[in-house]
Amino acid sequence: MTNPVLYYDDVSPPVRSVLLTMAALNIDDKINKHWIHLFGAAHLRRDFVEINPLHTVPVLKDEELVLTDSHAILMYLCDVYGPGTKFTLDDPKKRAQVLNRLCFNNSVFFQRDAELMRKIFREEINEVSDHLKPIEEAIDCLEIYLNSTKFVACDELTVADFSIVATLSTLETVCPISESRWPKVKAWYEEMQRLAYYYEANQVGLSKLRAKVNHKLHVGY
Repeated sequence: MTNPVLYYDDVSPPVRSVLLTMAALNIDDKINKHWIHLFGAAHLRRDFVEINPLHTVPVLKDEELVLTDSHAILMYLCDVYGPGTKFTLDDPKKRAQVLNRLCFNNSVFFQRDAELMRKIFREEINEVSDHLKPIEEAIDCLEIYLNSTKFVACDELTVADFSIVATLSTLETVCPISESRWPKVKAWYEEMQRLAYYYEANQVGLSKLRAKVNHKLHVGY
């Protein structure tokens, strides 16, 4: 039996959610990583498109199983490697809560992030502040969620936190997290940043992406 393969580039928020999960589960040595250079258009190469016709990362290939959505990958990693850890999702209600927040990230939060980033990289934006309302409304929802639980899905850390913090930290590049408007989000975000593996699994790739975004927006130049 060979190790699963993760096709990745850590500039991608969904990839970083998987890297955070791998670090939390302590399974870095159980997953082989294959870098797909997004800014070098490696995701458009024929050999990769044959694996994922959506030409996106992350992709997890485990023998005949190919998963092309980060949220599905997170759940799969919990099912395979989570039993016996705090990330087990055997309880139906906990699993449903985590899935609900993953769906929020997938269908709302990350989609708004991706749309904004596409506009930035296509140089379709003159003033970013004119495009932040949908982002701010999504963070408003996250603030409401965090009024009821310590973490985004329940009172303990789950993979939903990894998915959402990867998106939020990306958006912070252009939308600072205001403590006055989003105190719960701010406190949760700071707690996530204190995780021992946060820097290596999220901040390293995030810094690479921020450099690209800032160059496009001429921030600091």
